[in-house]
Amino acid sequence: MPQSLLQRLPEGAASSSAAPEEARPFLGALLNAAGCGLALLDRELRPVWVNAALASLSGVEARAFVGRPLLELWPHVAPMLSPMLARAQSGEDVAEAPVSGTLAASAGERHLRVRMCPALNGGVLAGVVLWVRDETERVKEAQRLREREAHLRGLADVACDGYFLHDNGIILDANRALANLLGYASASELIGHHLTEWVAPEFRPTVMAAVGRGVETPYEVVCVRRDGTRLPIEVLGRYVTWEGRQVRMAGIWDISSRKAEEERVARTEHFRDQFLGVMGTDLRTPLQAIQLGTGSLQRMGGLEEPQRRLVGHLAQAARRMERMIHELLDFTRERLAGGLVVRPEPGTLDPVVTRVVEERRLAHPGRTIHLELEGDLRGNWDAPRLAQLADNLLGSVLQHGPEDIPVSLRLTGAVGGVTLTVLNDGLVVPAEEHAALFEPFRRGRSASPDGLGLGLYIARQIALAHGGRLTVESRTGGGVRFLVWLPRQASVP
Repeated sequence: MPQSLLQRLPEGAASSSAAPEEARPFLGALLNAAGCGLALLDRELRPVWVNAALASLSGVEARAFVGRPLLELWPHVAPMLSPMLARAQSGEDVAEAPVSGTLAASAGERHLRVRMCPALNGGVLAGVVLWVRDETERVKEAQRLREREAHLRGLADVACDGYFLHDNGIILDANRALANLLGYASASELIGHHLTEWVAPEFRPTVMAAVGRGVETPYEVVCVRRDGTRLPIEVLGRYVTWEGRQVRMAGIWDISSRKAEEERVARTEHFRDQFLGVMGTDLRTPLQAIQLGTGSLQRMGGLEEPQRRLVGHLAQAARRMERMIHELLDFTRERLAGGLVVRPEPGTLDPVVTRVVEERRLAHPGRTIHLELEGDLRGNWDAPRLAQLADNLLGSVLQHGPEDIPVSLRLTGAVGGVTLTVLNDGLVVPAEEHAALFEPFRRGRSASPDGLGLGLYIARQIALAHGGRLTVESRTGGGVRFLVWLPRQASVP
């Protein structure tokens, strides 16, 4: 502080409260301290001295303030400063108050904390002392924090169905979505209560154990809504800092739809497994009796032609029923065990496929079936299963393809494995239906009532069980080709 200013201090200051001469350098340093704007105003509220910190708020030199009314210098904040200055002129100490506005034409809005006190000389007002602290950055940072908080709250509202903060179970804060989920009008109705008030009794030990251990992995519980209805939820907790202390934040997801779907699927699968189990076991005994009876009648001889035809039809129907039962059993075992079980043994594939072709030729005397064998066809195979695979593919092509178009089978041995191709140039399957061909219980548009729609599904499962694959291709010139690749060594789990 310049000595000239100190020398102009009121004469009455030479009292017990007057500063000694040696204190004047310290007073100068205090008055010019960085970060605090200071102005000494006369009785007409004209600055007689301002420090550099206050001058910098307006972007002008300190001497530009001297002698000019403060309210003229800062017209944009004058409406807020005027009543405060009037109180200071009346002899009142004015506590710090926020003031916001533009202080200079070239600067943006400032956020200030202002304090005023009267300067008295012998009990008579000599002027007003004005302190100003610039809090613009702090206010802006607080605004940014509020915006980030609002942004995070918005993200939380989108990411989960509700969230809350709690300290050892006592709810400190919650969002409206959680209140609505629990059947309340506002989140304030939850604050201050213990979270177990909304947890089903049988799940309370689980929840409190998770809270006590600070579990940070999702877990499922059942909550009880305000109206008493039960709601399955998933909870994920994290430690966060809230108002300077560590608390727990929990995200809540409503999983009622998922649980309902899981229960529906479980009931469906249970019913299907029971149904298929009964179909595959309880029907075998009467079927075997029918097959034994028809076989005995056919071997007895002496039957008239109509009787022989009738017995033949019965035998054929029994064979179809046996085929369907085997498919049901395979499907049930595959679903229960997570895949078909194969028992590979050393052998060759050509007699297996040849036998299947011969049987199909006898069953379809009017159809032309070509078979080509090429290369080394040895390997470790489950022969009965691969016979079933070839029979299912050939039967599907014969069933759905035109009767006047030949069916071709080609079995080719190559390095590492064997390829089986089944081709029919008259069969048409759109490319968009290829994936659906191998779904269980799927019947084609021209399917006969002899099958259950499991043939291609089981064929693919047999290929997969051998470590191979089964695909289908639509040829450019027309026709459909099934392609099976099998490694020589079946990769049995």
